[in-house]
Amino acid sequence: MPISEHLDYILIASLVTGLLSFFYLSSFLLGLKKFRLIHAFKKMTGLVLFSLATGFLSLIILTSKGYQALTYESHVADLLIQPTGSKTFTAKLIYADGRQQNFNLAGDEVMIESNILKWKSWSNILGLKTAYRLDRIRGRYKNIQVEKLSSPTLFSLNDETTSDIADWRQEYQQLRFLVDVEHGSASYVPANQTKIYQLMVSSDGLILRSKSN
Repeated sequence: MPISEHLDYILIASLVTGLLSFFYLSSFLLGLKKFRLIHAFKKMTGLVLFSLATGFLSLIILTSKGYQALTYESHVADLLIQPTGSKTFTAKLIYADGRQQNFNLAGDEVMIESNILKWKSWSNILGLKTAYRLDRIRGRYKNIQVEKLSSPTLFSLNDETTSDIADWRQEYQQLRFLVDVEHGSASYVPANQTKIYQLMVSSDGLILRSKSN
């Protein structure tokens, strides 16, 4: 079983050892004050042992939390692809909140684009998750020349009144020192067979992952 699944127990253990460290510290200082050096030495031994235990357990917690933050992925929606002809297909987005959107697209692949606001790695440990706003969905051709000669099929995935990334940056101005980078992110997959993908947002950007994996 992964260490992350035992974090609650490790946290409790670290709190207990922390309290014991405080107890031994108080006893050690009291012993010195009363010139009971042997008593103080015994308490110092306990202080060192429980302080080391607290530090070790705290390191495990921080390391595990940091790993979880850096590998965090959020499920945004399921993407259902269904071919309807030669280089045409429908794409249905089924969001985590139950909303659905349907699109008729043309091309060899489907691509989803998004604006991404990525925080500095250390701030993820504090609980800040990658912020995102879906932007567009489009059909994509593998051959660039075919792409140039074809009529583009693309649709917005948000309200036209939604602010763009420049306005978004202003909204988070007070947290500017925590921002790592603002950028556009896109992910695309083949659209030549009926298949379901999971649309995920990670600390780096969008991911389309086959749901059968």
